[in-house]
Amino acid sequence: MPENKFMLIDGNSLLFRAFYALPLLRNSEGVFTNGVYGFITMLKRVMAEQQPSHILVAFDKDRKTFRSDIYSDYKANRQAPPDEIRGQFQLLREVLEAMKIDYLEQEGYEADDIIGTLSKMAEEEGIECVIVTGDGDALQLVSDKVTVLMTKKGISEMEIFDTQKVMEKWEVEPARMIEIKALMGDSSDNIPGVPGVGPKTAIKLIKEFLCLEGLYDKLSEIKGKKLLERLTENKAQAFLSRQLATIVRDMDIKESIYDFSLKEADLDALLQIYRRLEFKNFIESMQSESPAKNAGNEGNTCAEPAVQVLDTKESTAEFVSGIGSTDSVSVYIEADYHHPMWAKIQGIYLDVNGRVYHLPIGEETARLEWMRTLFESDYIPKYLHNSKYAQVILKRYGIELQGVSGDTMLLAYVNDPAFDGEDLSDTIYKYLNITAGKKHPAVLVNRIRELYSCLREKLSAEQQSLFLEVEMPLSDVLAQMEFCGLKLERNTLMSISAELAGGLKVNESRIYELAGEHFNINSPKQLGKVLFENLGLRVVKKTKTGYSTGAEVLEELSNEHEIIPHILNYRQLTKLKSTYADALQGMIHPETGRVHSIFKQAQTATGRLSSVEPNLQNIPIRMEEGRKIRRAFIVESRDWMMLSADYSQIDLRSLAHISNDQVLIDTFKKGIDVHTRTAAEIFKVPLEGVDEDLRRRAKAVNFGIIYGISDFGLSRDTGVSRQEARKYIDNYLDSYPGVRRYMQDIVEFGRQNGYVETILKRRRYLPDLNAKNKMLQSFARRMALNTPVQGSSADIIKLAMIRVHEEIKSRSLRARLLLQVHDDLLLEVPENEFEEVMEIVKYSMENAYELRVPLLVSLKSGPNWYEMQEIKA
Repeated sequence: MPENKFMLIDGNSLLFRAFYALPLLRNSEGVFTNGVYGFITMLKRVMAEQQPSHILVAFDKDRKTFRSDIYSDYKANRQAPPDEIRGQFQLLREVLEAMKIDYLEQEGYEADDIIGTLSKMAEEEGIECVIVTGDGDALQLVSDKVTVLMTKKGISEMEIFDTQKVMEKWEVEPARMIEIKALMGDSSDNIPGVPGVGPKTAIKLIKEFLCLEGLYDKLSEIKGKKLLERLTENKAQAFLSRQLATIVRDMDIKESIYDFSLKEADLDALLQIYRRLEFKNFIESMQSESPAKNAGNEGNTCAEPAVQVLDTKESTAEFVSGIGSTDSVSVYIEADYHHPMWAKIQGIYLDVNGRVYHLPIGEETARLEWMRTLFESDYIPKYLHNSKYAQVILKRYGIELQGVSGDTMLLAYVNDPAFDGEDLSDTIYKYLNITAGKKHPAVLVNRIRELYSCLREKLSAEQQSLFLEVEMPLSDVLAQMEFCGLKLERNTLMSISAELAGGLKVNESRIYELAGEHFNINSPKQLGKVLFENLGLRVVKKTKTGYSTGAEVLEELSNEHEIIPHILNYRQLTKLKSTYADALQGMIHPETGRVHSIFKQAQTATGRLSSVEPNLQNIPIRMEEGRKIRRAFIVESRDWMMLSADYSQIDLRSLAHISNDQVLIDTFKKGIDVHTRTAAEIFKVPLEGVDEDLRRRAKAVNFGIIYGISDFGLSRDTGVSRQEARKYIDNYLDSYPGVRRYMQDIVEFGRQNGYVETILKRRRYLPDLNAKNKMLQSFARRMALNTPVQGSSADIIKLAMIRVHEEIKSRSLRARLLLQVHDDLLLEVPENEFEEVMEIVKYSMENAYELRVPLLVSLKSGPNWYEMQEIKA
């Protein structure tokens, strides 16, 4: 093997090549596999031939990229990929993860751009690089260090392109390929080029004039009236086409190429995937290649249990009727995607008293009816891992999952919130020490009950209450919220996107004017050159690849040149447009017209909920342009309203309760503004003498204390010196002695016990409180201060959600919870229920848990999430 050889693989290109080259293969459960099978075949061969030391697979993130922003018709003529290949992208990622082969995708860019950037990094390091693709655009990247291995026919033939081979075929050096593409265009990518100019003419012109600039500088030398007219009329189109065809080579990629070294595959995981996909040839190959290694794992291998297939209505009915209320039933749903609202059920595995049964589904969705009685039975206890996922996906098929008695994912979370236990196989490995076979559904379902018992034994009585009385009922609430989703108006998003595009153009023009030149604003390298070389701004920070142009650097320079605020604004508008206004359109479910976020219940160490795909807790509100995104979130119909219920300063109220600080408690009981009171205390002025500036500084101190802020951090947030910031903190702790005592006591408690806890005894383990490394110890100290406060607030709002949901359900109201944004609940309410629901929500939230200080809730309502008006008491 060469000392260093970097292989870059165009994941999309090879998967599509394999998919169309092979017949539609599928496993016995109906999962299409031909693209993945062909990809692996090609991958194994090129790896054997090329012997890379480093390897990466690049994927397109989605169809929306910066090129489509530049030219809306870019790739517009491409049909949507067939349904048969959609699920194979996720399957391929699973295979790559098991192979321990890294893959990368980045929003706004294509796989080509990732490959272009990394191949340039390899060149600069003097490392040989081979690109495996079926896309001719990659030929522009060929150099002395970079070769392209091009798929030619089917999945078996490939052709190597080096500089000489490119020149033999195209008669120009590789870098000139983009000039040819600019003229002749590309119908597959819908790059327009110059109409009437084909490959031969384009090659002839570039051989003579070298580039577009050379061609248009000497346009008068063109012979042929028609060709001259076409070139003249389509000059702008030619330059646009070159911009579209040019692969980006200076993306901001955090990883070094050395991070993508070839690693040993997880053979157990890979074998189970091959078994699930029924790739017999690959299974046999693995077993023959490393029998010794496979044999070495027998000590902690979980044997695959015998599986009885339920493939008839009669056999399933007999199976269901034989289950009693004292039987232990574990359920594992196998689906083709991780998002329950977009996934299709492939099969259901059940373990009843240690025996495993399998109901194949695939396209035979009517078979789910055979299990309806079992799933909807409240008296038959069921155990699952991530029962919320099962509830949502079954509800899509019209089945209400009832009788969930245990959820091993939530148990693992209560046991140790720092452990990511979403993957059942990882959880089994951690707690039952089983490795081999861990990915097979039959093995997984067979171990759920054992895992449940193991985890329950580890919990204290308080933790068991937290699991049974908070996390389990909350899972039901979140399942209903996920299934319901929020109605999203596409036309409004399109209008907002157009507004943002207009704002970007204004910013872009001003940036170019101030810079004195056109450049790629999104390129850190080009931006760095403009700011620090051309404009001569102060260099704040340098990285391995050049000047740092991150947000912190630009914020520090914001007063040093007029261009900086425009660049910051440009970045904000770009993010708003791509991440929200544009991306949300693609997340609207075609059947419901709503966007269905996944609420991650077992992810944060403090107990807070998070929201993904999309993250609806992170819709921007600081800029008016960002707030307008909320205008697209609308109610069910005109006779419905949105209701928002927001806790007032719940973290500070939690701090008052936990610290038992009498001054802080008095402040909240008397209804004094806590930030004004703090300002009066630390700045030694009367309450009536506190102005907005002093209140703003006091607010930073109040929240800083919760998060364990240092004098340095407070100095940065308030703009005062570190000495003055230190004085603020000292004055605060003198004014609130109960808080000072709490800060000392909680850290000591953490050191003695190894964890800190919330009001509901949710633990966070912090072994680094006793670390010798001062940096680790300092970080753990901040977590010790913050977790009980923020975690207790999270506990309270979870209790509130359960109470609101149960009260609405018990009264048979149509109102429904839609979203939780940390301290805020969002509901959708019919107008004729509004007064009743408003009272339910306010009472439930303000009485969710009894603190030493009152809990207060403010209410807003409106026709959409943007036009919300405060409801006066």
